[in-house]
Amino acid sequence: MDTKAILQTLGKTPHWARLLIAVLGVQALFWLVIKPMVIGTPNPGFDTIAGYGYAEARIEAPTYAAANGASFEAIEDMPGWHCCEVGYRAFRYSFDLDEVPEKGLGIAPHVRTDNYAIYVNGSFVAGTGRMELPGQTFDAMIRKTHHVPTDVLEVGENEVTFILVREGVPYFDYQKPVLGEYAYIYDQLEKTNWLSDGYSYLVLAAVGMVALFALIFFMISGRDRDAFWLFVLAGAMAATTHYYIWTDPPFDGHTRMAYFFVISMLVPFAWFGWADSWSRNDHRWMLPTAALAFLAAVGAMLYSLYAMPYGPGYDRAGEILFYGGSVFAVATALRLVWNFRDLTEDRYLEAAIALLLISLFALQAITELTSALNMGYMTRTQPFLILGIALAFFARRVTLFRSSAQINALLQSQLDERTAELAASHEREKRFVRQQALDEERQRIMRDMHDGLGSHLMSMMMMAKRGAGKHSDFAEGIQSVIDEMRLLIDSMDSVGESLRSALTVFRKRIVPRAKDAGFTVTWNEADNVQYPPQSPRQVLQVFRILQEAITNALKHSGGDAITVDITQAGGAGSPVTIAIHDNGQGIEAESGKAKVSGRGLKNMRARAAGIGAEFDIASGEDGATVMLKLAAEQGREK
Repeated sequence: MDTKAILQTLGKTPHWARLLIAVLGVQALFWLVIKPMVIGTPNPGFDTIAGYGYAEARIEAPTYAAANGASFEAIEDMPGWHCCEVGYRAFRYSFDLDEVPEKGLGIAPHVRTDNYAIYVNGSFVAGTGRMELPGQTFDAMIRKTHHVPTDVLEVGENEVTFILVREGVPYFDYQKPVLGEYAYIYDQLEKTNWLSDGYSYLVLAAVGMVALFALIFFMISGRDRDAFWLFVLAGAMAATTHYYIWTDPPFDGHTRMAYFFVISMLVPFAWFGWADSWSRNDHRWMLPTAALAFLAAVGAMLYSLYAMPYGPGYDRAGEILFYGGSVFAVATALRLVWNFRDLTEDRYLEAAIALLLISLFALQAITELTSALNMGYMTRTQPFLILGIALAFFARRVTLFRSSAQINALLQSQLDERTAELAASHEREKRFVRQQALDEERQRIMRDMHDGLGSHLMSMMMMAKRGAGKHSDFAEGIQSVIDEMRLLIDSMDSVGESLRSALTVFRKRIVPRAKDAGFTVTWNEADNVQYPPQSPRQVLQVFRILQEAITNALKHSGGDAITVDITQAGGAGSPVTIAIHDNGQGIEAESGKAKVSGRGLKNMRARAAGIGAEFDIASGEDGATVMLKLAAEQGREK
């Protein structure tokens, strides 16, 4: 069966079966390949040279001479330990040789300290980095098999002395060193030493790259939550790995311990953050709660390290790390289990890795609760889990096997499709706006006809029904109807024209009527007047104000001349003032100001306010003046 047929067959496989295949495949890969590669057999059995006379002593300087002058105390039970001082100690034991091996001996120290130096029969054998406080290095973190040359060995009793320095962890731990023929011991411990050194560098490089790519994807993807938590998880794992091979940090051992506890707590918190982001059932309260718990645990650990005595404080911080990490592990497992409750998960590889993570959390909990030997299932295998998650994550989001030409063609087709959609939407919007404008114009004309023509015709009809109207009343009413019709027609004819053109039409309409009433009309327009833009509705309101002012002058002023002055005092961009003056008897004044009364004057003021213009009336012995000031930026119609 070819590949295409296999893919077609898998495509027809039921959902639950595909998930089961992914789970079984990941579990088999882990237990048959990854686990044997990075986790050894507990207590490997191989021949070693037995030691005896184990003892330890406090010394004042990291030298062999200081150790020779010290008083050693026997260690009754191995492994042994000493707490809780910062300084130097010596650890000593003896072993016997029937003959000196041809290639010398190999020794794996198995002591927990910051740094050490090894002396055999008083001769320096091994040691790296600085031993003097402050500023010692932390080379003992990396396990090594050291060579003991034949020229320092003797047949019979031999003495091994370790010079130890400690500033970070407050314990000197002594375990029985592994000692034997060099080639044999080196071969037996080669994998163990590689996991302590070479493997750590590989993990740092691989997980660090995952963190970098996840951060880049997070920045360019619009803040993808999964990418962010993959970055935090990989970054925390990289920092933890780096801690064990960072032999010369730029701070003291106490600060180094604080750094260790913080990044160690960050790893289980990051696992929960990833699980919460990956799970599809969103509960917004979970992550803030977990973040508060993380900050509380970090604060408690730092308080223990810096506020309590160093030994008890270190132990308390370790307890907080253990129980806090366990809580996060349980929370992560429950979060993932809840996501699988209905078996609808279709992210098969990530789901399989998540289920493996749950099983590893459970295995770790069992070893902790039963005091069984901790094989490091989580610490040693987490990098592989992170790499698997990263592989599945990027495979879902990045098209890896499509050429640039195909991608460009796809993007172009999507752009063309989107452009066509936008063009169609724009055309619909234009039709809608045009139809809305027409509807609004119809409504305006209907309101104007109702308020203007309808009002005058209704008044004449009522007078006719009551028989109370005179011929002059009907003539005046008909003239008002004609004026209203002319105003409507003039305002519509002026659409798209300037206010100057509209006023010219108004002048042609009003001058003959004034002459018929026995008035002369003088129309003065200043040069270079720039009228503000006006909508048809605003033009109509200006017409109505001017018409009302001239009608009032014709009916009530008692004069025989009307002057219309149009000025723009401040030049271009300043308000335009239209003043209508008659030479009649004026309007009754009170306190030197025009007393505005009557419905007509109130209507003129309201119309002016509706178009954002200023309106005023002045009255004196030489007549009355109505002033309308049109702002350069016209207000919104009301």
